[in-house]
Order: sequence, then structure tokens, then C-alpha cells
Amino acid sequence: MNEITFATREEEETLQDLFTGYGMALAGDIEEHVLVKAGHKVLAGAMLSQIDTNLFHLLVFAVSKDGHHQGIGSQLLQELLKKPENYCRTSFDGVDETYTVTTVAKGDAAPFYQKNGFAACDFSVLAYPFDEQCEECPDKQDCKPVAMMIECHQYKERK
Repeated sequence: MNEITFATREEEETLQDLFTGYGMALAGDIEEHVLVKAGHKVLAGAMLSQIDTNLFHLLVFAVSKDGHHQGIGSQLLQELLKKPENYCRTSFDGVDETYTVTTVAKGDAAPFYQKNGFAACDFSVLAYPFDEQCEECPDKQDCKPVAMMIECHQYKERK
């Protein structure tokens, strides 16, 4: 059974190596990242940030080669989308029933996000500084970044 948990200092090097393999880096303190683990093995990692009451941004997301084609990436992404406030160390006091999650996918990752309900959007839709993050990047041509978003609905239990 895979476990989704916040990362610890002991997992920092492993997670950094995972992100480096995709041309990314840790997006903040290690404890702000979440992992999918099978036992002690890290299979995926991500960092989600709450920008506003109804807006989250997925800063980094990667799945280990061992986790490819096993649904691990979708498992992690769907869990983040379902309860995003649970995976942000610094979150606002609440989330409305409808909220948006944005990200920037490298071009070859866009189909994965689309399979999980995201749609391509204009970079102007993203919150600052994410709306400008790719403008000056020297790797933009090779990376083929795609701004993406999904509108989510949190379902409340009826009493």
C-alpha cells in the first residue's frame, strides 16, 4: 500500500535526485513537499502551494522511473486535488467549495495533466510570479511549457 506523507530531512537527497531527473529542483523547504512511498522507497514527490483562499499552484511534480505506468502519479495528483489544503504547510483558514489548481507542465507532461482533468490555459491566468516564470528562461524552446488549470469542487458531507 502506498503512503502519501510530508517529506522529511532524511528524504531530501532522494527527492532532489528525483526532481533533478526531470530538470527541476526542490521548490522550498523539504518539509513542504509531499511524497508517495512504498515502505521506505520514494515513488513520487510534489509541492503544492496555496496562493489565495480558492487558488493553489502545483510547483513541482515528479514520479520515479519505478513508479511509471502504475497509476502512482495519478494517485498523488488526485489526492492533492481532492484535499489541497491538507498538503500545504502554510494554508489559509479554509477553502471554498470551488477552487482552482494551476501548474506549468513541461510540454511532454501536458497529456498526463490532461488525463487528470487539467486543461491548457494562457499564462496570464496563472498567479504572479508563475505567470512570468517561463518568459526569460533559456530552456523555454526545449521545455515547451504549458500553463494548465483545473477547477475543483469540494463536496461537503450532508448532515
